Amino acid sequence: MNRRIVSTGMAVVTLLFLCQGTGAYAGLNLEELKGAITAPSQGQVPIAKPFKLKGGGQIDVNTFTLYFAGAATHLGRYTASGQVDPATSNIRGTMTAANGDTLDWVAQFSTGPLGEIDAGFTVTGGTGRFEGATGEFAGPVVLDPDFMFTLNLLGTIAY
Repeated sequence: MNRRIVSTGMAVVTLLFLCQGTGAYAGLNLEELKGAITAPSQGQVPIAKPFKLKGGGQIDVNTFTLYFAGAATHLGRYTASGQVDPATSNIRGTMTAANGDTLDWVAQFSTGPLGEIDAGFTVTGGTGRFEGATGEFAGPVVLDPDFMFTLNLLGTIAY
């Protein structure tokens, strides 16, 4: 970050020098440059940050709904719910962070040769600080015969 600030500062100083001196020959206008420098930057690309989620919950087999809760980086203590699509076995849901911001996701599951279950979550947006969020996290799911489960997921999130 400091390198970016220094680089930007050097570019501004160079352009100001050109505008004061030979800038007129190059077609540079000091007033336009000042406006561009003070204009707020928009459209900055969010940086992917590490994401870790642990939780546990249960699947309601009558309604194809699942509920889980736990703790996650960037969310704090969270609650979540999702709806299973019986045709695809994908789940679409929402996590609600400790402060009320939400994170929307879609989850897919795969089964390994020994019956182990792996979950893959894709972030599809949210509200509050998670508006426009993207990311992916994955990991093992331990499911018992009563359809109770635990999650331990790792990945990245950008918002």
